[in-house]
Amino acid sequence: MQKVYFISGTMCTVDLWQFVFPKLENIEPIYVDITSAISFKEINTIILSKIEEPAIIVGFSLGGFSALNFAIHFPEKVKKLIIVAANANGLNEKEILLRQSTTTFLEKHKYKGISQTRIQQFLHPDNHHNKKITGVIRKMDNDLGKEVLIRQLKATSSRIDISEQVSKLNTPILFVSAKNDALVLSEEIKKAANRTLKGKFISIKNCGHMIPLEKPQELSNILNFVLAN
Repeated sequence: MQKVYFISGTMCTVDLWQFVFPKLENIEPIYVDITSAISFKEINTIILSKIEEPAIIVGFSLGGFSALNFAIHFPEKVKKLIIVAANANGLNEKEILLRQSTTTFLEKHKYKGISQTRIQQFLHPDNHHNKKITGVIRKMDNDLGKEVLIRQLKATSSRIDISEQVSKLNTPILFVSAKNDALVLSEEIKKAANRTLKGKFISIKNCGHMIPLEKPQELSNILNFVLAN
């Protein structure tokens, strides 16, 4: 059994992986919780405290960016990366301003939980009314709450473009995208993989941003194959 470390995205808990973990073969999944961090430096510290090196890290969305950022700072501590629905690009000025305004609003108002409209932005149209999936998203959001949302929005506001450093990593990196991801475009992820020294790319069809929830079997198959070879 090889240990593999999993990092979730914004407002996601270990529940994100609940349909993936049972399907893994000869893998001991270890969850790394980064929700207490207010900066990527703190995220690096958390990862350092949890892993046995050299580590295999699977990161989803914000967790994927965090894994890439960790690898450029501590390349000797990373054996392999699987980056799901994420790339190394930073936030543009418009996105930063949106996060800042959202944070300001949340600090002054009661948080009523994630909306159905927002949930649907994460999902393929086929899953917009899938209660099994939407229920997990609502539960994760409710479990973490307003304070974690504010904390993570502040942390993501400092997300700079690290694509140049990532392209030079001598670490095997598999980028997994979803063809219908409206948040992190598949073509952008493909470009990131092509720029990377040891980057590979896989795209999953008929899937939105929430790959571990929408296509757990496909993602598990990919992980089992990649980590067995």
